[in-house]
Amino acid sequence: MDWTDDQITEMRVGRPVYRDEEQGTSLTWVRTGEETGGEYGLIYGEYSPGAGVFPHFHKDYVETFRVLDGHGAGKVAGRAVQLRAGDEAVVPREAVHQFRCSGERTVRFLVEVRPAHPGFEKWVVTLQHMAAAGLTHPDGRPKNLYHAALVLVESDVNLPGAGRALMPVFRLLAGRARRKGIDRMLEEKYYRQD
Repeated sequence: MDWTDDQITEMRVGRPVYRDEEQGTSLTWVRTGEETGGEYGLIYGEYSPGAGVFPHFHKDYVETFRVLDGHGAGKVAGRAVQLRAGDEAVVPREAVHQFRCSGERTVRFLVEVRPAHPGFEKWVVTLQHMAAAGLTHPDGRPKNLYHAALVLVESDVNLPGAGRALMPVFRLLAGRARRKGIDRMLEEKYYRQD
Protein backbone atom coordinates (compact mmCIF):
# COMPACT_ATOMS: atom_id res chain seq x y z
CA MET A 1 0.00 0.00 0.00
CA ASP A 2 1.63 3.17 -1.13
CA TRP A 3 -0.84 5.79 0.09
CA THR A 4 0.73 9.10 1.18
CA ASP A 5 -0.38 10.96 4.31
CA ASP A 6 -1.94 13.64 2.08
CA GLN A 7 -3.92 11.02 0.14
CA ILE A 8 -5.11 9.39 3.35
CA THR A 9 -6.17 12.75 4.78
CA GLU A 10 -8.04 13.55 1.57
CA MET A 11 -9.77 10.15 1.54
CA ARG A 12 -10.98 10.68 5.12
CA VAL A 13 -12.69 14.01 4.38
CA GLY A 14 -16.46 13.76 4.83
CA ARG A 15 -16.36 10.11 5.90
CA PRO A 16 -18.04 8.98 9.12
CA VAL A 17 -15.73 8.09 12.00
CA TYR A 18 -16.84 5.15 14.13
CA ARG A 19 -15.60 5.43 17.71
CA ASP A 20 -15.45 3.03 20.63
CA GLU A 21 -14.56 5.18 23.63
CA GLU A 22 -14.30 2.15 25.93
CA GLN A 23 -11.46 0.61 23.88
CA GLY A 24 -10.11 3.94 22.65
CA THR A 25 -10.50 3.08 18.98
CA SER A 26 -11.79 4.90 15.94
CA LEU A 27 -12.28 3.54 12.43
CA THR A 28 -13.11 5.17 9.09
CA TRP A 29 -13.88 3.29 5.88
CA VAL A 30 -11.96 5.36 3.31
CA ARG A 31 -12.67 2.99 0.40
CA THR A 32 -15.51 0.48 0.40
CA GLY A 33 -15.96 -2.51 -1.84
CA GLU A 34 -18.82 -0.71 -3.56
CA GLU A 35 -16.43 2.11 -4.49
CA THR A 36 -13.71 -0.25 -5.77
CA GLY A 37 -15.94 -2.67 -7.63
CA GLY A 38 -15.31 -5.30 -4.96
CA GLU A 39 -11.54 -5.27 -5.52
CA TYR A 40 -10.68 -4.12 -1.99
CA GLY A 41 -11.85 -2.20 1.06
CA LEU A 42 -9.61 0.22 2.95
CA ILE A 43 -10.06 1.26 6.55
CA TYR A 44 -8.17 3.94 8.49
CA GLY A 45 -7.87 3.39 12.21
CA GLU A 46 -6.52 4.92 15.38
CA TYR A 47 -6.02 2.72 18.45
CA SER A 48 -5.07 3.95 21.91
CA PRO A 49 -2.30 2.20 23.85
CA GLY A 50 -3.36 -1.32 24.79
CA ALA A 51 -6.23 -1.55 22.26
CA GLY A 52 -6.15 -4.44 19.85
CA VAL A 53 -7.88 -7.39 18.23
CA PHE A 54 -8.20 -10.95 19.55
CA PRO A 55 -6.71 -13.96 17.70
CA HIS A 56 -8.77 -14.89 14.63
CA PHE A 57 -8.51 -15.76 10.94
CA HIS A 58 -10.40 -15.17 7.69
CA LYS A 59 -11.23 -17.63 4.93
CA ASP A 60 -12.52 -15.19 2.30
CA TYR A 61 -9.99 -12.34 2.19
CA VAL A 62 -6.41 -11.25 2.76
CA GLU A 63 -5.67 -8.36 5.11
CA THR A 64 -2.70 -6.03 4.82
CA PHE A 65 -1.89 -3.85 7.83
CA ARG A 66 0.26 -0.74 7.43
CA VAL A 67 1.30 1.33 10.44
CA LEU A 68 1.38 5.06 9.74
CA ASP A 69 2.41 6.22 13.20
CA GLY A 70 3.09 4.54 16.52
CA HIS A 71 3.94 0.95 17.32
CA GLY A 72 1.95 -2.28 17.10
CA ALA A 73 2.84 -5.83 18.03
CA GLY A 74 1.18 -9.11 17.34
CA LYS A 75 1.37 -12.48 15.69
CA VAL A 76 0.72 -13.65 12.16
CA ALA A 77 0.60 -17.41 11.60
CA GLY A 78 2.48 -18.00 14.86
CA ARG A 79 5.26 -15.53 14.01
CA ALA A 80 5.77 -12.49 16.26
CA VAL A 81 5.63 -9.17 14.42
CA GLN A 82 6.60 -5.67 15.51
CA LEU A 83 5.25 -2.87 13.33
CA ARG A 84 6.41 0.74 13.37
CA ALA A 85 5.61 3.64 11.06
CA GLY A 86 5.99 2.48 7.45
CA ASP A 87 5.92 -1.25 8.26
CA GLU A 88 3.39 -3.64 6.74
CA ALA A 89 2.15 -7.11 7.58
CA VAL A 90 0.26 -9.23 5.06
CA VAL A 91 -2.13 -11.75 6.59
CA PRO A 92 -2.94 -14.55 4.13
CA ARG A 93 -6.27 -16.35 4.16
CA GLU A 94 -6.59 -18.76 7.10
CA ALA A 95 -3.56 -17.30 8.94
CA VAL A 96 -4.33 -16.75 12.62
CA HIS A 97 -3.43 -13.19 13.60
CA GLN A 98 -3.79 -10.67 16.39
CA PHE A 99 -2.52 -7.14 16.96
CA ARG A 100 -2.23 -4.71 19.84
CA CYS A 101 -1.11 -1.11 20.17
CA SER A 102 2.06 -1.77 22.15
CA GLY A 103 3.57 1.67 22.46
CA GLU A 104 2.73 4.58 24.70
CA ARG A 105 0.96 6.61 22.03
CA THR A 106 -1.92 6.12 19.63
CA VAL A 107 -1.25 3.94 16.61
CA ARG A 108 -2.53 5.21 13.26
CA PHE A 109 -2.88 2.51 10.62
CA LEU A 110 -4.52 1.31 7.41
CA VAL A 111 -6.02 -2.10 6.79
CA GLU A 112 -6.69 -3.28 3.27
CA VAL A 113 -9.20 -6.14 2.86
CA ARG A 114 -8.76 -7.90 -0.52
CA PRO A 115 -11.16 -8.72 -2.04
CA ALA A 116 -13.63 -6.43 -0.35
CA HIS A 117 -16.02 -8.14 2.04
CA PRO A 118 -19.38 -6.34 2.50
CA GLY A 119 -20.14 -8.30 5.68
CA PHE A 120 -16.86 -7.24 7.26
CA GLU A 121 -17.50 -3.62 6.27
CA LYS A 122 -20.99 -3.70 7.77
CA TRP A 123 -20.13 -5.47 11.02
CA VAL A 124 -17.04 -3.38 11.82
CA VAL A 125 -19.28 -0.30 11.82
CA THR A 126 -22.08 -2.07 13.71
CA LEU A 127 -19.68 -3.38 16.35
CA GLN A 128 -18.23 0.09 17.00
CA HIS A 129 -21.75 1.47 17.56
CA MET A 130 -22.70 -1.51 19.71
CA ALA A 131 -19.63 -0.88 21.87
CA ALA A 132 -20.69 2.75 22.35
CA ALA A 133 -24.10 1.46 23.51
CA GLY A 134 -22.49 -0.85 26.08
CA LEU A 135 -23.30 -4.09 24.23
CA THR A 136 -19.71 -5.34 24.14
CA HIS A 137 -17.03 -6.30 26.61
CA PRO A 138 -14.08 -3.89 26.96
CA ASP A 139 -12.12 -5.90 24.36
CA GLY A 140 -14.92 -5.44 21.80
CA ARG A 141 -16.53 -8.89 21.99
CA PRO A 142 -20.35 -8.73 21.99
CA LYS A 143 -21.96 -9.68 25.29
CA ASN A 144 -24.94 -11.37 23.61
CA LEU A 145 -24.27 -14.76 21.95
CA TYR A 146 -26.62 -14.04 19.03
CA HIS A 147 -24.80 -10.76 18.39
CA ALA A 148 -21.42 -12.49 18.62
CA ALA A 149 -22.55 -15.21 16.20
CA LEU A 150 -23.74 -12.66 13.64
CA VAL A 151 -20.52 -10.65 13.87
CA LEU A 152 -18.29 -13.71 13.53
CA VAL A 153 -20.19 -15.49 10.78
CA GLU A 154 -21.21 -12.55 8.61
CA SER A 155 -17.82 -10.83 8.72
CA ASP A 156 -15.79 -14.03 8.15
CA VAL A 157 -14.05 -13.79 11.52
CA ASN A 158 -13.16 -17.31 12.62
CA LEU A 159 -11.85 -18.44 15.99
CA PRO A 160 -8.65 -20.51 16.13
CA GLY A 161 -7.66 -23.39 18.38
CA ALA A 162 -10.41 -24.72 20.63
CA GLY A 163 -12.65 -21.88 19.39
CA ARG A 164 -12.62 -23.46 15.92
CA ALA A 165 -14.81 -26.28 17.28
CA LEU A 166 -17.39 -23.66 18.31
CA MET A 167 -17.73 -22.13 14.83
CA PRO A 168 -20.48 -24.59 13.73
CA VAL A 169 -22.43 -23.59 16.84
CA PHE A 170 -21.96 -19.90 15.99
CA ARG A 171 -23.18 -20.59 12.44
CA LEU A 172 -26.34 -22.21 13.86
CA LEU A 173 -26.84 -19.29 16.27
CA ALA A 174 -26.34 -16.78 13.44
CA GLY A 175 -29.00 -18.57 11.37
CA ARG A 176 -31.39 -18.50 14.31
CA ALA A 177 -30.61 -14.80 14.93
CA ARG A 178 -31.46 -14.04 11.28
CA ARG A 179 -34.77 -15.95 11.57
CA LYS A 180 -35.60 -13.93 14.71
CA GLY A 181 -34.77 -10.66 12.89
CA ILE A 182 -31.93 -9.80 15.27
CA ASP A 183 -29.64 -9.01 12.32
CA ARG A 184 -32.16 -6.50 10.92
CA MET A 185 -32.66 -4.90 14.34
CA LEU A 186 -28.91 -4.47 14.82
CA GLU A 187 -28.52 -3.12 11.29
CA GLU A 188 -31.30 -0.57 11.73
CA LYS A 189 -30.15 0.54 15.16
CA TYR A 190 -26.35 0.35 14.90
CA TYR A 191 -25.38 0.28 11.22
CA ARG A 192 -27.66 2.77 9.50
CA GLN A 193 -27.10 5.60 11.99
CA ASP A 194 -25.33 7.92 9.58
